[in-house]
Amino acid sequence: MRDSTGPFDSTHDLDAFRQFGDRTSSLATLGSQFESRRPLTLAAAPGLAGLPAAPGLAGAHVSSASPGASATLHSAASAEAASVGLVRVLELPGAIVAASEPLAPAPLRAAVLTALAASAPGKRCLAMPVGRTLAHELRAQGFSAWQVGSEPVFRLDEYFAPGQDPYARHRVAMALGKRGAEVRELDLGRLSQGEAAEVRAEMAEVTALWLADKACLPLGFLARVEPFAQQEDKRYFLLRVRGQLQGFVAAAPFCRDGNVLGYYFQDMPRRPDARSGAGELLLLESLRLLAQEGVAEARLGMAPLAQLDPEGPGAGLLGLLYRRWTWGYNFRSVAEFKGKFAPTSWEPLYLVSTCPRLGAALADALRAHFPDGLLRPFIHLMAGSGLTLRPEAAPVLASPPGGLSPRTLAELLRRTWLTCALVALFVGLHAGRLAWPPLDALFRASGYVPGNVTWQGVLLGPLFHNHWFHLTGDQLSFLLFGAVIEVLLGRKAYVLLLAAGLWLSNPLTQAVCWALLSWWAPQAWTATLAEVDYGSSNAVFAMAGALAALLSQGRSVLIPFALYGLFICFARHSWLALHHLLTLGLGYAGLRWWMLRAGKG
Repeated sequence: MRDSTGPFDSTHDLDAFRQFGDRTSSLATLGSQFESRRPLTLAAAPGLAGLPAAPGLAGAHVSSASPGASATLHSAASAEAASVGLVRVLELPGAIVAASEPLAPAPLRAAVLTALAASAPGKRCLAMPVGRTLAHELRAQGFSAWQVGSEPVFRLDEYFAPGQDPYARHRVAMALGKRGAEVRELDLGRLSQGEAAEVRAEMAEVTALWLADKACLPLGFLARVEPFAQQEDKRYFLLRVRGQLQGFVAAAPFCRDGNVLGYYFQDMPRRPDARSGAGELLLLESLRLLAQEGVAEARLGMAPLAQLDPEGPGAGLLGLLYRRWTWGYNFRSVAEFKGKFAPTSWEPLYLVSTCPRLGAALADALRAHFPDGLLRPFIHLMAGSGLTLRPEAAPVLASPPGGLSPRTLAELLRRTWLTCALVALFVGLHAGRLAWPPLDALFRASGYVPGNVTWQGVLLGPLFHNHWFHLTGDQLSFLLFGAVIEVLLGRKAYVLLLAAGLWLSNPLTQAVCWALLSWWAPQAWTATLAEVDYGSSNAVFAMAGALAALLSQGRSVLIPFALYGLFICFARHSWLALHHLLTLGLGYAGLRWWMLRAGKG
């Protein structure tokens, strides 16, 4: 039963995988995400002299004749140039990325990647993840190589040898097994079409729940979660407790010369509410079932930045990331989960690149894994602090929730051009008044003075700022909150909030102060009449109030801004500074009213 979500591009692809797919990620390299084709000639690649020739590979070259998304290794020894291998590539604006090691004879793998680099002048060429041997060979060809993680390897005859009890380290899993939990391999051949569809739906539900609980953006390259891609070549082990599916393992084979060497546990989704010990029992029982068949080896995939050689290049920076980075991805947690099963060994894996700079190579690796660009994961991490939109906010949003995050920097600039233009205007006015006396005279005449209100004070005062510190603070916050509101609500609502903050706040605050102070505290009212106000901060407070209305955790925005507004009042001994609190409330109340009205409509 072939799954349409990830079909092989051709029979040749699968043949190459079975012949040369001894890297655990090789099956994933047959995915549809690799869409580039790159014509290559091994003979033209530098540094190939003296390479041992594989049988039938005299005059080998690489071309894009395959209909699949690949560069294909051919042999010129026959008239038909029979294909004997391939390398899957992904093209980026400034780089070309090879997926794992080429599906080619081991002696030619370094040559294939060197030829790939030679075919793309002006672009960086990198491959990941590759093993120690290939990384060493590519260093000799001029590549740079950094260890970027390690893969746990289970040699099953040793792991389950007499006297060894892997379950002894997992008492909770043992207890779960005694309470009726059971792991069985899924045999689709023994199921009717209806039964197979029912099981498939259960597995898809578990996968969706698992991904939703992770709250992560979909990844590309070799990290895509696609348990049903190439399913006819995978094996599935399902864990059930009292009939309910708790999780499953999708195990992909890795092969050499047509023989299965072992299995790579490519995906292992579990229900978020799975029983305690379910993950451990699922993995251990899957390993045991494979061992009973005589399978030699199983692998869990790379644990990024784990088990690094402390003397290796870049180990200082990468080790620091492993120990300290927890924002959005916890490297240590992943390694500790895999390590608690006590694998028989850890195999180092490398990132190789024609670029000698580790930072550039890591940036290329990230771009390959985030096909929509690096801006979306950054925004996703910023939003991952626990702030979520209210369900009732949906009718007032400018785009559906799934389309709110800009995918690229160009899209972000296009969707926030008004905010960027206003920031440029504020900065330009401040720089201009410092350099041009007539503009400075206009600045001095345009301050908002409650005792002498002028049209310049109402319209122009909010556009000027007293000094660079005032300008910098206002514009950094304006850029952040203005961009967020412009993306979330669109420009019509944005302009209304902007107008309320810039031009309505001071007159409205003056009216409130008159009503309260003129009879209750005449001296305070007299002092208020003499105040002078400049700046765009009121617009920021209006947008912050609107954002608080949109968020389920609105207090996390309202409380800091309200406290800061009060601080300004007391620090400046100013009643007019209450305009910050008033515009904060206006933005919040206005959005809540709009959401309520839109919900009823």
